Amino acid sequence: MAAAQAKQRAPSPTGISLSVVAYSLRLLAIGIVSVFSFWLAVQVGRDGNLFLAFALVLIAVGVGAINLIPGLWPLRWMSPGLALMALLAIYPLIYTVYIAFTNYSDGHLYTKERAVQLMSNAQYLPAESVSYSWELYGNDEGTFALWLTTEEGATFFAAPGQPLATVTLNQSGEAPYDKDGLPATFNGFRQLSGKERLQAMRDANLQTIQFGDPANPIGITSRSSAGNYQQKWVYDAEQDAVVDKETNVIYKADVSVGEFVAADGSHAPLGFWVQVGVENFTRIFTSVSIREPLLRVFGWTIAFAFFSVLTAFSLGLFMALMLDKFPGARFIKSLLIIPYAVPGMISILIWRGMLNPNGGVITSSLNGLLGWAPPWHTDPGWAKVAVLLVNLWLAFPYFMLICTGALQSISSAIYEAAEVDGANAWQRFWSLTLPLLLVAVGPLLIASFTYNFNNFLLIEALFGGGPPMVGTSAPPVGHTDNLISYTYRYAFSSGGSREYGFASAIAIVIFFMVGGLTLFQFRFTKRWEEVGDNV
Repeated sequence: MAAAQAKQRAPSPTGISLSVVAYSLRLLAIGIVSVFSFWLAVQVGRDGNLFLAFALVLIAVGVGAINLIPGLWPLRWMSPGLALMALLAIYPLIYTVYIAFTNYSDGHLYTKERAVQLMSNAQYLPAESVSYSWELYGNDEGTFALWLTTEEGATFFAAPGQPLATVTLNQSGEAPYDKDGLPATFNGFRQLSGKERLQAMRDANLQTIQFGDPANPIGITSRSSAGNYQQKWVYDAEQDAVVDKETNVIYKADVSVGEFVAADGSHAPLGFWVQVGVENFTRIFTSVSIREPLLRVFGWTIAFAFFSVLTAFSLGLFMALMLDKFPGARFIKSLLIIPYAVPGMISILIWRGMLNPNGGVITSSLNGLLGWAPPWHTDPGWAKVAVLLVNLWLAFPYFMLICTGALQSISSAIYEAAEVDGANAWQRFWSLTLPLLLVAVGPLLIASFTYNFNNFLLIEALFGGGPPMVGTSAPPVGHTDNLISYTYRYAFSSGGSREYGFASAIAIVIFFMVGGLTLFQFRFTKRWEEVGDNV
């Protein structure tokens, strides 16, 4: 051991200790990572996301400390994983909690300073300004310019960032001239064809380009006209307000709601991000239009998770018992496992097609045999039955597999002793098989319940949460929506405004619901263990 340590401390042929080289390389690597992290944090901070910028700096400092402080060196090999866990797991959780106490939503996506900056980019065309017709010119560098003509016939050439140049038809520029007297080229720009003009309007977003003198820019207002734009929204720091120069209406900042509000109650086009305290949580429990659908969704979510686990476990256990000594059991199990092997999205879409009221295989077959088919898409009860049936198809092979393995671990001596005591098949199953099986698969049942509690794919892909509940329109809430799809509709659905702060509050409430149910279930797991010990 001493010889090995002496060898590690031995100088290299150049006279430099190997440990010094290794430490220098480590410092270089840490420096590169830190510089990149701080640069990224600055860029993110400039975009207004100071929370993420702070997280990046904190993670970079933590990684550097782990690799530089000798007492933390045992963690240095874990530092990349710890950094990723902090960035991809811990940060989103903390950020979600933070968002839940804000008004972050459509119209409130930015900080106050960023909202003012974005509104200052808006321009308008004053009624008294000169109006031009325009033709488009371009050069090899991809820069565009306009040949402008007033209603009186005066002509000008406008390139970005340059004063207007007075030009004359059939004289300025280089020949040939077209029928309107415009030259083929002028000052390095060439006249674009109609096809090139349409392509430029589509690809280059010409209406965002300012031509001519930056102090009095000219912009394109339509396919045929242009004019002198002016800044529409101007921030007045003394009044803490934005002024609409087009109408001279003053919109004062209201930090309680994150809006710029005029005297008549109208709002500026962009609000800003502010803290609202527990308002989002209060809204969940006090607003009737939210509380009642939420309670119904919560009840269905629990019922869906419970019956999904119950039916899938029951069918899986039944198949495992029936196929235990059945001829060709392995082949049949291979066929039955196909639903579990096929990607869930594909299976759900196939079921969606089969349940389609217009020509679906199941619907058409039932109509042909019985003259009637359940209204899967319109009746809330039948829609829920369909969701449970599809989930049963997807989940029972999994339980068949785990029950098969668990049954094989139960000693046959127990059953032989029960037979000697005169127990029949049902008594042996109920008093021996099921309790011992629940001890083995109990945690998996809890995990399956939690998974189905948050099963978004099935709910969204099968019926999209439908059919819709009466009285819920923004966003529309469906009878088969669970808590996750319900939250998704508030956060991302196009049926209403995207309320990220409110959705985050719902997500936190769901977290505590799931956590409470899981703890409750674990208490039953302990009871199963006690029963198993007594068998």
